[in-house]
Amino acid sequence: MTPSIFDAMPIRVLEELERIETAIPELERQAFVLQANAQDLRLQHDEIIASWKARAEREGLDNLIAQRQRREMIAWACDPLPAGIRATGP
Repeated sequence: MTPSIFDAMPIRVLEELERIETAIPELERQAFVLQANAQDLRLQHDEIIASWKARAEREGLDNLIAQRQRREMIAWACDPLPAGIRATGP
């Protein structure tokens, strides 16, 4: 048998190579899952925008903006701080 580069490597290097080789498939699987999740989020993002555009066509963009402003004013009066802590007077 002809010697190879692996015959020259110390055991610790060979062990490191084995560790890397066994980690690669798992990381590739994780990357595939993350890519699929990202695609799902892209689709969800596009569907939300499309539904709001359709709603704006039905109800009018100005009406939707006015509704949002009313809701935000009500929300501010009921819960003015993001943490839910009511502001106290001086």
